[in-house]
Amino acid sequence: MFKIFFYINELNDIQKENLNQLRNINIIYRNYERRNYYQNVIKLKKYCKKMNFKLYVSNDKQLATQINSYGLYIPSFNSRVCFSQTNLNVIGSAHNEIEIREKIKQGCEEIFISPIFTTKSHNDMPGKGLAFYRPLLQKFSKQIKIHALGGVDQKNLGKIISSGGKGFSSKGMIEQKMNKTLISYLNLIARNL
Repeated sequence: MFKIFFYINELNDIQKENLNQLRNINIIYRNYERRNYYQNVIKLKKYCKKMNFKLYVSNDKQLATQINSYGLYIPSFNSRVCFSQTNLNVIGSAHNEIEIREKIKQGCEEIFISPIFTTKSHNDMPGKGLAFYRPLLQKFSKQIKIHALGGVDQKNLGKIISSGGKGFSSKGMIEQKMNKTLISYLNLIARNL
């Protein structure tokens, strides 16, 4: 199955409208500003339970354990703590092979490689492209699941799939109203790949 993850700081109406039409989605609660931190995660937890989505909490094992989330997301900038001794499913992100190896040592079961494509939010960091992504997929495919992160959108999602990717994560895609074609496509790939 192809895995789809969306980063959410605070669940808003546009995100809900999109998510209400999707199935088999994973949500990563990433609220680094910590604005309404606990209230937002409780609302998101209830919503994920209702929709049967898996919820990951970013960089806060204590909160993830407290709310009994499905998993824990370890961002690339956290390279110190090992999370292998936990009941949570641990995923993370990395920008290069060294960071991938760090994430494996930290106990990550799946890793997002970033940025694959240039993003609007980090346009100072150009995307590394599929020529960077594909060799990492091949090199680590027997050790860990590698997913795409950064600039993935409706136009280039097929490139991730044809490269052999097994999933992606996005912040920008969920923050704008999705058209019916994209909704149908995401529901199709979340079930069949």
